[in-house]
Amino acid sequence: MSKLSSQAVTDVPATPSARASWSGLLRLSLVAVPVKAYPAVATSESVHLNQLHRDCDQRIGYQKHCPVHGRVEAAEIVKAYQYAPDQYVTIEPDELEKTRSAKDKALNLEQFVEPEQIEPARLSGRTLYLLPHGVAAHRPYRVLAEALQQRGRWALGRVSMSGHRYGVVVRADDSLLSMSMLHDPAQVRSAVGFRGQLRDEAASDEERNLATMLIDASSGPIDWTAYRDDAAAQLEQLVEAKVAGREVIEPDEEPVQVLQLMDALKKSVDAAQKSQRPRRAKPKQKPKRSARRKSA
Repeated sequence: MSKLSSQAVTDVPATPSARASWSGLLRLSLVAVPVKAYPAVATSESVHLNQLHRDCDQRIGYQKHCPVHGRVEAAEIVKAYQYAPDQYVTIEPDELEKTRSAKDKALNLEQFVEPEQIEPARLSGRTLYLLPHGVAAHRPYRVLAEALQQRGRWALGRVSMSGHRYGVVVRADDSLLSMSMLHDPAQVRSAVGFRGQLRDEAASDEERNLATMLIDASSGPIDWTAYRDDAAAQLEQLVEAKVAGREVIEPDEEPVQVLQLMDALKKSVDAAQKSQRPRRAKPKQKPKRSARRKSA
């Protein structure tokens, strides 16, 4: 494997890393379960491109600069809030944390909902696995996980992490609890306005039936390896070709057929059904018998 490949591919450990992203109490009313949260997605080293000056191929550098004192080291930089023109109040990292009570620092489950009530747009894409912290935490953890699984509910709650207050969804999957972060409600655009842009044009029964047949024919077990990000591999091929002085050949574009909806649905269903159809094994040919020689 080349150096570029070794940077882009890492092995994802099956067990949680030694360092948790968050630890605290998972609270449901008077029930408190000590837990630790581990990222559900491993962060791998990706391929980074450097910025160069086109004329001389020298790397571009960036420096923190103060208009009065010039260059500033990272340790000398603080965060501040502007409350008036040219007026700032400095906020130290631990000061905001001190304003939160012990209850606010916990992961508080406040409401239980059907999964369909959570719009996908509200999920931020960041998920952490929750594990019980300490021997005594395993039993209440298991009770909560099995109850959520039995009821088919998700729990809505809030948690403080890295100086921010997040809404979260806690769900159970085969006795394992996970916590998914939610976008702030003020940032989520309502789907009502977008639905209003749709034309009131109903599908015919035949079109609907063909579409459902296409969905059924294309359903099956998920092969997650097919959904990997191959951008690093493509970049590696490009870099190796340019270093070796080879011409970069663009892939041939597949011709796009412009078909009427009904024709497109019928051909799509036929192609999907053929791809799902198991291949029949060729019948074994019987061995030819050698002709017996007649005795003289």
